[in-house]
Amino acid sequence: MLRFMRRGQRWLMALLIGTVGLVFALFIGVGAPLRRFGRGAGEIVVSVGPYLFGPTEFQRERARWEAQYREALGDGFDAKAMAQNLDTLAAQMLANRALMALEAEDLGLAVAKPEIERAVRPSFAGPDGQVDRSAFRNYVEYEYGSETAFVRDQRLDLLARKLVRVANGQTHVSDGEARESVRRRLESVRIAFPVLDGTRAPEGAVTDEAVSAFLAARDADARKLYDERKDRYDVPEQVRARHVLIQVASDVSPEALAAAEQKARDAVARLRAGEDFAKVASEMSDDAGSKADGGDLGFFRRGQMVKPFEDAAFSQAPGEVGEPVRSNFGFHVIRVEEKKPAQLHPYEEVRQELARETLGREAGRAAARATADQIAAAVRSGRSVEDAAREAGLTLERSGWLRRRPDGYVPGLGAAPELLAVAFALEPGASSDRVFEVGDKLALVEVLERREPTPEEIEPVVGAERRALERQKLDAQLETWVGARRNHLLESGEIAIHLERVGRS
Repeated sequence: MLRFMRRGQRWLMALLIGTVGLVFALFIGVGAPLRRFGRGAGEIVVSVGPYLFGPTEFQRERARWEAQYREALGDGFDAKAMAQNLDTLAAQMLANRALMALEAEDLGLAVAKPEIERAVRPSFAGPDGQVDRSAFRNYVEYEYGSETAFVRDQRLDLLARKLVRVANGQTHVSDGEARESVRRRLESVRIAFPVLDGTRAPEGAVTDEAVSAFLAARDADARKLYDERKDRYDVPEQVRARHVLIQVASDVSPEALAAAEQKARDAVARLRAGEDFAKVASEMSDDAGSKADGGDLGFFRRGQMVKPFEDAAFSQAPGEVGEPVRSNFGFHVIRVEEKKPAQLHPYEEVRQELARETLGREAGRAAARATADQIAAAVRSGRSVEDAAREAGLTLERSGWLRRRPDGYVPGLGAAPELLAVAFALEPGASSDRVFEVGDKLALVEVLERREPTPEEIEPVVGAERRALERQKLDAQLETWVGARRNHLLESGEIAIHLERVGRS
């Protein structure tokens, strides 16, 4: 229930910061904060310390985000596919807003009646500048049900905005800092690096004697690998089939249903008369995903298809065209192409294979490490990585121009953030004696060239960089404040999320 509350929430904080100013604040008196106000425990969807939010508040928050996603995605918005994400987002945003309000209160921030009065005027002021109280009351009753509920909602938003303003005062970035950040971002290097594959065992490294010794001493390791690969060694029965789908809507009329069934029977007749299945599927099937492949669905196991289709496919003989089968998709005409019986390879049957694989992997890793250590020792004695690698019989990879990036991706190697960081710390022509582990590979690095950005490249983007850095600092400051409070409340059990109380899990 609370698993998402412990994840990094900086993106949520940024969303909240960007939207707290979008919500109306209306002209009403400001009383005490609406906190524990007589709700039963079963009515609470989100609770954060003293702040409680029920289904009404949750649904209103969810509706805000659904409206924003609909506007952003247009026809690409899928309400059903987005349902769970929107539920989670709404709960998180309610919790974050309450956390920000609590932090603001601890800093001595408060919301006074004149602030809400000033906020209401742009939205509800008439031609004479006075607030249209009738329009205000209608809006509050329709959206919130009561002025009391509306007060709390607006108070939380105003406190959040005040907290953002306080944090924003601590996020100044100078032009010098921004300029250096741009320089680092645009700086690039070219590197050379040998890649040693730790998965390849040297020829003859794994002998029959070594396998026997392994199984005698480390049988548990082979059994563990077997258990991890149960889906490879314990394979259920599989069927490969083709089908022609005549799609039928759930609310189809009896006449349309009969016409669809007749169309399916026409397909059966053509196929039993010897017509090519791919041709019939391309002309008649409503399954866009398979008709281009001649109706071929590939191999599948039980549980992967809808039940009526599955039952028919597993009961038909290969080459047989069955009678039309109805599912919730429509009518299927099925021909089974091939069947694979269930296969179980017991541990005793594959234990030697597993032992050889494990020994081969270990031997390959040891050989790669020995060669890498040899190159590293040569670098420490004054040789370059390139010279030492060539003497070891290795071919070097040479990169194009690389810039810093969070994932440290290096073409030909993969995600190697530590190697890339070291490359930017080295001077051109310098080598590092550090051996970097990148998955099953080992690598060392030599810098071939370094290219610094020119003032003409840097200056036009300094302003944008400064603003981006200030946003990052703001995000970090808010996460420091609010994150500490969130963790404290989580540990004390004072944050709870109950999505099941709005009819979704």
